[in-house]
Amino acid sequence: MPQRPPAPSLGLVLTGGGARTAYQVGVLLAINSWLQRPRQSPFAVITGTSAGAINASVLAAHAGSFGRGVEQLASVWRALEVGHIFHCERRALYGRALRWVWALLRGGLGRHNPRALLDYQPLRDLLERHVNFARIDMQIRRGVLEGVAITASGYGSGRAVTFYQSASQVTAWSRERVQSRPTRLSLDHVMASVAIPLLFEAVRLGDDWYGDGSMRDHTPLSPAINLGARRLLVIATRNSEPATLPQPPPYPQLGNIAGYVLDSLFMDGTGSNLERVQRLNELARYAGADPAASHDQPWHQIDTCMVKPSQDLRQLATLHADRFPAPVRRLFRGIGAFGDLSPLPSYLLFDGTFCQALMNLGHADAQRQKDEIMALLAPE
Repeated sequence: MPQRPPAPSLGLVLTGGGARTAYQVGVLLAINSWLQRPRQSPFAVITGTSAGAINASVLAAHAGSFGRGVEQLASVWRALEVGHIFHCERRALYGRALRWVWALLRGGLGRHNPRALLDYQPLRDLLERHVNFARIDMQIRRGVLEGVAITASGYGSGRAVTFYQSASQVTAWSRERVQSRPTRLSLDHVMASVAIPLLFEAVRLGDDWYGDGSMRDHTPLSPAINLGARRLLVIATRNSEPATLPQPPPYPQLGNIAGYVLDSLFMDGTGSNLERVQRLNELARYAGADPAASHDQPWHQIDTCMVKPSQDLRQLATLHADRFPAPVRRLFRGIGAFGDLSPLPSYLLFDGTFCQALMNLGHADAQRQKDEIMALLAPE
């Protein structure tokens, strides 16, 4: 009896979204329960951008024990506090804000110009405790993983750069405003990918400074495909339909504007990229129908499934806005960040209660797509 050929490699794509990426953990918890706590990760390729890079790095480090990795992620998100991500004491928060105002009034402070509004050293300390990057290298050398990639945006080059580590000799890819770079992944790559412009300080990698990967991440599926994945599970953090605002809406305050800038930043190209992949699938199927046309044919069928929130996460965040520390609440209230459906709280509310609500939603949404997800994970 002939053996069935092995299933094409499965890739996991984790998009950005600040605190919203706790939603991804809920989806992964559901998958872990369906697979009955598998010892090895079902995902051979794992890619992440912005806060999605945090989840990706933890999963990659625990690829040999998928259930343990998912449970560790969930426990960290459940116990999270805003102060675990950035310093939010009154002196630290208001002191940095006043330095920005003072620098603007004086036309700059030279070498002492402020670099960011928030100090996210606590996040670095948290990740140092929970992510062992040497284990990522070990999982790749053991053959548990085929590749891991983290995307950041170069301020000097104006390009999205995907830093990747692979088990095989993957040819680096490059296109307009996008390039890739083989490397041994480290905490600096994650910190660069999560460095929200103006809020968090950029990170120096090699000869350039890097910030949040979502700024230039127009083809978020590309890294996983280039690393060999032929099946993709994409977990996004934005729902498709925005909520209806009162008409006419009031003039936007500073907090509203800042929130929508973040919303635009994290409005990655997942949807349009997925549509392009589906169109290429149609071309691949058409070419495959003709044996002559399929000779040395470079296109491959890419099976995809995307899970995204069924609710507007801005609405969910309004129910938990009182979980912000008092200095942050006062600052956000002063700039109008707590207006109707302002996006800013949903991106920066790194609080265990809100994150648990996001995980619950992710788990429920995954249950609704269980048949589709399982068909991707365990193809016939």
